[in-house]
Amino acid sequence: MTTPSASSELPQHLALVCSQFSRLAARRSDVGVGTVSWRVVATIDRHGPLRLSDIAERERVSRSTATAVIKRLEEEGLVQRETDPSDSRSSLISTTSRASTQLGTWREQLADGVGSLLAPLPAEDLETLERAAEILARVVDTHDG
Repeated sequence: MTTPSASSELPQHLALVCSQFSRLAARRSDVGVGTVSWRVVATIDRHGPLRLSDIAERERVSRSTATAVIKRLEEEGLVQRETDPSDSRSSLISTTSRASTQLGTWREQLADGVGSLLAPLPAEDLETLERAAEILARVVDTHDG
């Protein structure tokens, strides 16, 4: 495999490989729910209470998909709706204490599933991946709030 040049192929290569790795991690980590569900809970946990439209936009899903996911998560006791103080016609969705516990479990399962993929790599590769993860996190924080 050739290394893509930063100017032309890196963005598409990086997006594709990150997406593929994310799907692989989800398959290897039996979290017991769909990836959209745990991603939504993690997003709300990270950003605080969000409107349904914000969740749909951040997760790149349709509003109807976000509505269905939130309804299911409400039924499971992982999220709750409260009236938006800035707009009484709107709701803010936040995580519950049960969601925090569940997120911890899901993260452990992901660590186990992904850890087994990474364990055979040499220390130098692991250090490189750690640095790449830090860089990607910084890019996400800068551009995704």
